[in-house]
Parts: sequence; structure tokens; C-alpha cells
Amino acid sequence: MTLRRKKMKKVLEIRERTLQERAVMLSQAHEGRAAAQEQASSAVTHLQQAAEYRQQIASGAVDIASWIDAEQWLIHRSRQNNVAQTHLQGAEAQVAQAFDEVIEARSNVKRIELLDRRLADQEARQLDRLDQKASDEHAQRKFTMLRRTESG
Repeated sequence: MTLRRKKMKKVLEIRERTLQERAVMLSQAHEGRAAAQEQASSAVTHLQQAAEYRQQIASGAVDIASWIDAEQWLIHRSRQNNVAQTHLQGAEAQVAQAFDEVIEARSNVKRIELLDRRLADQEARQLDRLDQKASDEHAQRKFTMLRRTESG
């Protein structure tokens, strides 16, 4: 193996490690997105409960303190829902970015593998040419020796 191929192998190892790291990051991003989805779903459920509670208060005899509490609870749940939706959007963006990074890392690995394969093929062709040249030279010497013994 030539020095160039040895260097390619080292680069390939580094790129494969990078790919593994990016795959782990993608997995973690998926886990983060799942948690954010759960949190967003919970926030939507709590918001609906707060809206239903305020609707119940509004449909009956209204106590001002109860109405204020229900309204504040609804506002609080609405804010929590907005925060959860923002976190979910961030998690989705993180998954998309991590996915793109995995694709890029995989592409880099494939490029290095292809280059290494080309270098290996080139090495093999060069060795074959050297073998053929040595074989031809050997045959030429043998032929020359035979002609000398026949003429001599």
C-alpha cells in the first residue's frame, strides 16, 4: 500500500468517526423532538382544559374572582402552549440540520471510499504492468539465450 493510500485510509477513518458522531447527534435530535412533541401535546391538552373551564364559568353564574382566575389560567396555558410550540419548531429544525449533517458526512465517506478504490485500482494496474514488463523481459532473455545456444 502506497503512502497516499495510507493517508486515504486515515482520512477515511476520521470521516467514518465523524459520520458516527453525526448519527448519534441525529438520534439525540430525534429524542429531543419526541420530548418536544410530547410537551406540545400536553400543552395543547392543558390549554383546551383551561378554555373549557372558562367556558363553564361563563355559562353559569359568574363570580368575578373565578372569572379572573379562569382567564389568568387560560392566558398562562396559552403562553405555555406557545413556548412548547416554539420548542417543537426548534427541535424540528435541529432534526433537519442533524439529518443534513449526516447526509453530508456520509457523502464525504463515500467520496473518500471511491477515491481509495480508484487508488487501489491504479496500484493494481501499475503492479500488473510491472509484472508484465518483468515477464516480457524474462521471456526476451530466455529467447536470446536460446538463439545463442542454437547458433553457437
